[in-house]
Amino acid sequence: MSSTSPSAEIALVPNVEPPAGETREAKPAAEPAREAPPALAKEISPPTAAVEPFAADLSTVTENEAERAESDDVVADPNGVLERSSLPGSTLSPNSHRRGASITSTTSISRRSVFTNVDGRTVAGSTFTNGAGTTGPNAIAEDESLHQRAASAEATLSEDQKAKLARSGSKNNKKLAKVIKSEAKVEKKALSVAIHELSELQKMQKTAVKREEKSQTLYNKTLSQFQKHEAIFFAARSKYEASQALLTVNTEALEVSRNSAKETTASMQEKSQEVDGLRKMFEVDEKEREVKLVELTGKGSVRSWWSIMG
Repeated sequence: MSSTSPSAEIALVPNVEPPAGETREAKPAAEPAREAPPALAKEISPPTAAVEPFAADLSTVTENEAERAESDDVVADPNGVLERSSLPGSTLSPNSHRRGASITSTTSISRRSVFTNVDGRTVAGSTFTNGAGTTGPNAIAEDESLHQRAASAEATLSEDQKAKLARSGSKNNKKLAKVIKSEAKVEKKALSVAIHELSELQKMQKTAVKREEKSQTLYNKTLSQFQKHEAIFFAARSKYEASQALLTVNTEALEVSRNSAKETTASMQEKSQEVDGLRKMFEVDEKEREVKLVELTGKGSVRSWWSIMG
């Protein structure tokens, strides 16, 4: 907020009352100005005379006179510039928050949070994340041209007018001070609520840590049992594989021995058949030989059958 003298700020009220001034005093107090939603913040453009309720009366007013008419919403304040919206019975258009765009080139009212984390991302917050609504840089409207206009208007005011405006500004200051104090209580309450939420989150964190500790203990126990059973399994598998290999070897040896015995038996059978055939053939030959000898010599063979067979 600019630190100009009270006399310089008194001049912000034009010496010629604009046509809209009479309508404002005659109309009942309208609802207070409401901030534009974030979705409409980017669509806020410098206002023209058409956005005011009394636009029809200002259709022939020049640009400079329209700006002087807008300054009717500003009154003298020893501590700074106050909007007329803080005065009782004042009428403020719902679009009056757009007037700041015609004075300065400020961005939209819906500002991002002033806090960021280590990654540079904006920290989400509640109502007072961007500061209080009545104090701080976001609640101040500044323009260098206002000082020049205040100085030119002050030259046309009398001492009585200056004193009257100063008294009015003092009353408004007291009312604004009450609003600021009331908001301070609300912000303090909001801080208390946020701290309470943080406390609840800490309790949840404590419970989660306990669950994590139990899960870690159970995991360690299960892992120990698994490693023990795994060692037993590997030892048993080693014995199993050794027994399986020995069984395979013995099975092959048994097959070899069995085949050898079968082949030997088959050879004996063949040899027995050969011997049996030879014996039968020898008997027949001996008989025929004995018959032949009898025919030739008239006598039989000297050898006996049993001697031959022996």
